[in-house]
Amino acid sequence: MLEHIIDVLVNFANSIGYIGVYFYMLLVGTFIPVPSELVLLPAGYLAAKGEKNLLLLWFSGALGSLSGALINYFLAKWIVNRFLKDKPVIKKVTKFWKEHGKISAFLAPLTPGLGQYISIPAGLSHMPLRWFIPLTFSANLIWVGFMLMIGYIFGAGESAHKEVAYGSLVLLGGVIVIASLYVFREMKKTNK
Repeated sequence: MLEHIIDVLVNFANSIGYIGVYFYMLLVGTFIPVPSELVLLPAGYLAAKGEKNLLLLWFSGALGSLSGALINYFLAKWIVNRFLKDKPVIKKVTKFWKEHGKISAFLAPLTPGLGQYISIPAGLSHMPLRWFIPLTFSANLIWVGFMLMIGYIFGAGESAHKEVAYGSLVLLGGVIVIASLYVFREMKKTNK
């Protein structure tokens, strides 16, 4: 049963190609709760088998996530301008964002379950795009690379250089854990 599910996911990732990975990750980057692992892990596996280019998968996935985040950003900005300008919650979000916006825009996409939603307060507070785009894209490069690397390790099997692969996973995993702790701590502070 598990092998059948894995085969379906690998075949799906193979059939959608790089453009499909971009559009799937665009959905992941929006407020629609779609798990990135369903495509990135099998795509990494396919890259290890030589059926896909790892760099193209990495770039298309990160660019798709950024595109989805920009949809959230502009939607939130439009809602504020249209309906919520003088609401106290907007003032609170804007205050938090002035103090912690840059670090939040970078760390939140590395936080499981929170990443795709951070673009909403960025848009609500009108964070400048000159900061939002590079910070979010950099974080998405890390996340997408992490997920692809897990799939790649499974695909490469014994031929993977275990020390390098596991070292990379530990490093990226550490960044994700630190990011999660920081963001949740800061969110608790602002809720008091």
